[in-house]
Amino acid sequence: MRLRQLEYFIAICEHGSFSAAADRLLVAQPSLSQQIRALEREVGATLLERGRQGVALTAAGRAFLPRATTAIAEVAAARQAVADVVNGLVGELHILTVRSVASGVLPAGIARWHQAYPATLLRLHDYSHRRDLEVAARAGHGDLAIGPRPEHWDGTVVSLGFESMVVAGRGPYGSGTAARVSELGAANWIHFEPEQGMSEVLDWAARSLGFTPRTVARVGQVAASLNLAVEGIGLALVPANAVPPGWNRHVRSLDPPLFRELVAFGRGPMSQLTERFVDELNAADLPLVSRASLPAGALIC
Repeated sequence: MRLRQLEYFIAICEHGSFSAAADRLLVAQPSLSQQIRALEREVGATLLERGRQGVALTAAGRAFLPRATTAIAEVAAARQAVADVVNGLVGELHILTVRSVASGVLPAGIARWHQAYPATLLRLHDYSHRRDLEVAARAGHGDLAIGPRPEHWDGTVVSLGFESMVVAGRGPYGSGTAARVSELGAANWIHFEPEQGMSEVLDWAARSLGFTPRTVARVGQVAASLNLAVEGIGLALVPANAVPPGWNRHVRSLDPPLFRELVAFGRGPMSQLTERFVDELNAADLPLVSRASLPAGALIC
């Protein structure tokens, strides 16, 4: 049974004849008659009596009409419900991300989203490690994932920019100073627990720069690593966007500088709603560097 057949049937009932309904629907009368005959065959009964004075409902037709009308109304309501979600008037948007990005990168973009679509509830699900984020995204636990670029990803991936990594320590450090490899290799380090994604970043940076971190403590949160580093326990590698205002004297860039690309990704093509969310992120003043603005010789994690 097709919606078109129901619409044709209702139109005939409303206008009293096949010809009037055909004119109203802008279809050929033979086509309309063919669809009604097919509908009657499917329901197993004659719904309309044809006569010189027009058409009349049979007993079966009288039973069928209110249900056909309800079906058409429900389909229209369903279409409107989808349109309301697509247009951000109602509904929920589930965003998956990693914790450092949730707190250090996304707030400005989420603020823009809330201003543009205040009736849409945004649910933010954060994970400690990119592996957990990718597992959740593959399982369809969210509408969109935002985090480090995943490896071997078959779905849509959109680059958002690059976050700068900095080295935190007791300081204070002069403006514009950078941490060199010789210092990194000789220092004590605040490392991260393996289930924390920044552990992977520090290990990658150490391999790329050719030093082995001498670990004196392991933590599960970026904020804890910063606090321990500022107290002089050792150095910590953290995203620049995680450094609180006023703490810049305790952090330095690396030489060469280190960046991590952040992307928006999903299992398949993005929906209209997720595309709009990415647009709002790109329009926001996120603490990210564009590819064109990366410094020469930068390392990309």
